[in-house]
Amino acid sequence: MGALRTVGLVILAISVFTFIALFGRLPAFRKTPVAFLHRVLWVYLPNGLAVVDNGWFGGRGVRCWTRSGSYVLKENHPLVLIFFTSLMVIGEIVFVPAAWPRLSSVHQFWVPIVITLPYVLLYKCVVTKSFITEDNHEEEMRRYPYDRVLFHPGHECSTCHFLKPARSKHCSFCNACVSRHDHHCVWLMNCVGANNCMYFISLLVSLSVMLIYGSYLGKSLLSESLEQLVPPDVKIAMQGWTTWINTWSVLVATYPRIGAVFLLMLMTAPLAVSFLAYHTYLIWAGTTTNETAKWTDWKDDVEDGLVFKTRSSLIFENPTAMDPHDRAWPVHTDQILVTDEDPPTEGCLLMSSSNCIAHRPGSDLPPDPRWKRLHSMKEVDNIYDMGFWNNLRDVMGFSVRGPISE
Repeated sequence: MGALRTVGLVILAISVFTFIALFGRLPAFRKTPVAFLHRVLWVYLPNGLAVVDNGWFGGRGVRCWTRSGSYVLKENHPLVLIFFTSLMVIGEIVFVPAAWPRLSSVHQFWVPIVITLPYVLLYKCVVTKSFITEDNHEEEMRRYPYDRVLFHPGHECSTCHFLKPARSKHCSFCNACVSRHDHHCVWLMNCVGANNCMYFISLLVSLSVMLIYGSYLGKSLLSESLEQLVPPDVKIAMQGWTTWINTWSVLVATYPRIGAVFLLMLMTAPLAVSFLAYHTYLIWAGTTTNETAKWTDWKDDVEDGLVFKTRSSLIFENPTAMDPHDRAWPVHTDQILVTDEDPPTEGCLLMSSSNCIAHRPGSDLPPDPRWKRLHSMKEVDNIYDMGFWNNLRDVMGFSVRGPISE
């Protein structure tokens, strides 16, 4: 019982720590205990240790930690990838040989496929880059239109020194601009972008399937062992959580190679499924991890009543002709959004290139009725949201050009 509880608590603690470390900064967890624990982990605890170190050791510990932490947190190193791969390899080496003789022919067919597929997809995620270079820059400029809300034309990357395509972002870890940047994944030592997002989603699916399937096999094998160890009349008398936990503790101790890996898979499966569920939500919403943070900033401004919206057809008598690439994109909008404390007046100039307001002298002019204050993000158009299936096709690398059928 004690060994099982210890193993379970250690695995649970690692899973919770990993979840908080990776997901704590997401806008969805803002003002939640997850965000608070993330601040404790990355802000309050380091600051507290720094105070103690300054008082007791003259700051030597912080300097040493800073050097090592700078490598761990700011360099594109392979440590997490090695840990992740080693965990899978060791778990499979421990579990599969012990379980193989007891598996049916059907499971013996599927197990090699289920445990091999994640390695293939992991390799594709690591080696497939989505970097924007001089050779493919023109092509990347045509990949997505500018929505003029999150991404505006004319912005140049200060590091790469070329115009930034829509939905791209410069990654300081990879030292490159990434097409359709989602996030830099320390597990992959690579950015998840336009060219490897399909492999990343497939990897999450394969890991979720492997962990759930492995948990099922482990539970089935341990249940078979329980049938052999405990007579039927004794099982009837086994009532209550305490007896059930004690019985399974004995099973895990009796079959440690199957039992320990079973517990590991059972407690890490929710983490893989959570990753998959989150990225499925991003596909459904037509956004990326990077863009989610930008949309959250707009949401905060909308809730504060600082965002006004109009249509370019109402502002300009002869709106600028749409770029041919914009016309090829399935979703269109002529919305213009600005942020200000007061509604724009008739004496204001719209700087359309950046969607901002330049005030003319004379603040006593009445508000321009063509501008409407927004009260909900539902009133904002996201041209990158083409519906779940078309969003999925785009993520998987299939063309979605042309009008979308209703």
